[in-house]
Amino acid sequence: MSENLKKQAPITVYSYRRCPFAMRVRFTLHEKGVPFSVVEEKLRDFSKELRKMHPEAKVPVLVHGDLVLYESAIITEYLDEIFPEPSFMPDRPDARAKVRLWTYWCNHIFKPEVDRYKYGPSRLSDDEVKEATRLLFEHLEKLENQLSKTPYLMGDAMSLADIHVFPFVRQLSKVSPEHPAFAKSSAVLSWLNVIVARPSFGATMEKQG
Repeated sequence: MSENLKKQAPITVYSYRRCPFAMRVRFTLHEKGVPFSVVEEKLRDFSKELRKMHPEAKVPVLVHGDLVLYESAIITEYLDEIFPEPSFMPDRPDARAKVRLWTYWCNHIFKPEVDRYKYGPSRLSDDEVKEATRLLFEHLEKLENQLSKTPYLMGDAMSLADIHVFPFVRQLSKVSPEHPAFAKSSAVLSWLNVIVARPSFGATMEKQG
């Protein structure tokens, strides 16, 4: 299939509205103005179609014509390549590597601590909750240090680094009680508010059906 025909093929996203990983994909599509349909999955009862397409039965899954993709960062990079305007990956290889490092940090270091803080004593010991609280001070400081220098994680323009990280910062900001490190994270909060205020994010969070 030619590249032009591929672009015209229908896109379907198997998603769960509140899942931060699925938000990454829907937000990218809305930012690029690419039409797509959504299959809203039930979090604890995924459809047979999803289970057939994803070996771990998770959202998101993207179907583009006859292509099936899973893992949100793989999907967003694919979308950025096939729909290059606006571009969310830098031109230089070293800068692209830094975007991927932000994604790795978010997926494997930041997100687990957000989960530990979010679920708190209902699932964890007091010591584990205290440790998650301590580590999140460090993680938000890392973000604050960068965002006090540049409007976005990679500089003056939004990139996949921002698209991948912000849903989890948003998730943390909504936990009750709010993490105390936000009181020292004015640049992080400004960055988060700017992204959340984008019309594309409003569209991302619209309920389906």
